[in-house]
Amino acid sequence: MKKLFVTILFIFCPLYFFSQQVNFTPSIRVNYDASLKLGEKYQQFQKFVLIGNSQDYYFAAVQNYLNDTGQYKSRSGLDLKIVSDYFQERLIRTNAITNIFFKYGEDKIRYEEKVATKWVLYSDTKIINGIKCQMAATNKYGRRWIAYFSKDYPQSLGPYKFNGLPGLIFELYDTRDDYHFTLTKVEKFTDEFRFNLLAFKNYSKAKYLKAKYNLENTLAAFPGLEIGAEESKYYESLLEKRKKMYNNPLELKPFE
Repeated sequence: MKKLFVTILFIFCPLYFFSQQVNFTPSIRVNYDASLKLGEKYQQFQKFVLIGNSQDYYFAAVQNYLNDTGQYKSRSGLDLKIVSDYFQERLIRTNAITNIFFKYGEDKIRYEEKVATKWVLYSDTKIINGIKCQMAATNKYGRRWIAYFSKDYPQSLGPYKFNGLPGLIFELYDTRDDYHFTLTKVEKFTDEFRFNLLAFKNYSKAKYLKAKYNLENTLAAFPGLEIGAEESKYYESLLEKRKKMYNNPLELKPFE
């Protein structure tokens, strides 16, 4: 029986480890500037990077992109590698599955999701960065989204989880204008992308959201901290302020 178990382990473990290794060749790299109303009286401006082809892609804020791809280099002896971007989640889609992953200190978590977005195309057009783009709209995650895409770039890609249009998304925003992404640069890019998700514990989406909330908004946000009752009140007050700063997530209805 033990020998049989070892044989099964030998056969299937390589398949499991291989499935955690993401490997694809993109065709373009896109830069987006975004304004993010993350919460109560808290707006930030964030730069994002998207690399991919119509089947596979990676999307993240710039600092996380540099960290994940090993391109970050410290300057003047100041190492900012541990500094998080305001939008901390990263996305990888491959084999029609989107992985959303997140780091908080030593904790690494993720979830998998099949994303299907139903778009309605309109005849309205506008010029963005010198390119004529067509309008599309969708209802997703508790928001009404407007997108402008260009068939001049046939890659069916866009910011965050938004893709499925017959061209690259140049601009994307919700009708409340809480989250607004605008393309600033697109270029041919064919450097192979590699990333290993093995270190990220895979949860269901519901458990992931709960774990992420606990990591960011409870005393778990201060690992190894030994505090008394009075100090606890102080840190709880900090967490309450943080909750207000980040009480407007992009996905108001995560399961819509």
